[in-house]
Amino acid sequence: MDRPVSSAARCLVAAALALSSLSVAAQDATEKTSATSPAAATYPAAATTAAAPAPKAEEKMGRELGGHYFLPSHVTDDPFSYTAFGTVFGLGSGNALAPELQLIPPAIIGEKWYGYTGLGLGMTLNVRILEYLSARASLLTTAYLGTGSGAALTVGTSARITGDIGVKGSLPLGEEWRLSAGLDMSYGPVFSLLLANGLIDVVTNCRDNPSQCSIDFGSGFQQIDTVTWTGTLTAAWAPTPYLGFTGNAQFIAPTKTGDASIAQNGVNLAIAAEFDALPLVKWLPLGVNTAYQLTTGVGGNKVPTANLAGFGFYYTGRKDLALGLEIDWQWSTLETQQISTGTLAWLNFRYYWN
Repeated sequence: MDRPVSSAARCLVAAALALSSLSVAAQDATEKTSATSPAAATYPAAATTAAAPAPKAEEKMGRELGGHYFLPSHVTDDPFSYTAFGTVFGLGSGNALAPELQLIPPAIIGEKWYGYTGLGLGMTLNVRILEYLSARASLLTTAYLGTGSGAALTVGTSARITGDIGVKGSLPLGEEWRLSAGLDMSYGPVFSLLLANGLIDVVTNCRDNPSQCSIDFGSGFQQIDTVTWTGTLTAAWAPTPYLGFTGNAQFIAPTKTGDASIAQNGVNLAIAAEFDALPLVKWLPLGVNTAYQLTTGVGGNKVPTANLAGFGFYYTGRKDLALGLEIDWQWSTLETQQISTGTLAWLNFRYYWN
């Protein structure tokens, strides 16, 4: 009775050992096949690569140089290529040296300072075509009106509408410098109404020849179209993330113009400096800039000289937005060739896409 049981036990043990040997052999074969299979070596690596993609580099804004984000200004141009839309709105007042008018009898008896009020509204669009090439178009309207006793007659009223199109190519020089060259064409009709001049012309004509006295209602109204070509060289330098400097040199070549505009070739020179507190104080997104512009003639062509100085405050908390207020002081001539001084405040807005 014991022998059959012992024989059965021995048979079961032998069967178990045989199954264990087969299992170990199959496992070894599977490991060898996996180690020599190219698909098994490729798929895990691909899965690992897909699971951990390389970090995407942050896009650099077009107006950034050396870690500094340059501020826009209507006093100076910049050398950068970017896509942006901006608007400006200005309002101010000043004084103009105009003839002092005697009404009875009508005559000019000297010169006198009169007040005037001015305003401006403009918009501009920049489009980056290539990395270092951009095109732009802008529209600017300005107007002034004599205010105070007698100013409406002697200073008069004037309005200018200027459209501009241009292209600009830029070139970086290291991490801190940027140069550019641009060419613009602008067209701007000027409408001026000076009642005092028309009244004096009527009185003079009738006094000299009463029998043939005639009234020219258009003598006090002037309309002049101006087409101007402008070549610009610009340089920008950012030694630190919180400092930036800009310089412009423009050659102005008009084909038609008014008395107080550049009647012949002229030059425009401008410089600007700016400071951004945000890189130094993380809770203070404030930028300030100051700029100066000089417009004068070439040689002795009697082009009137104009001086413009500005100071501005800007919000710098966003890389894609520039919003600020600029105060300008200018010493120039009006469209009616009258010497003038003025103070204007400009609200500047610009949004950048790159």
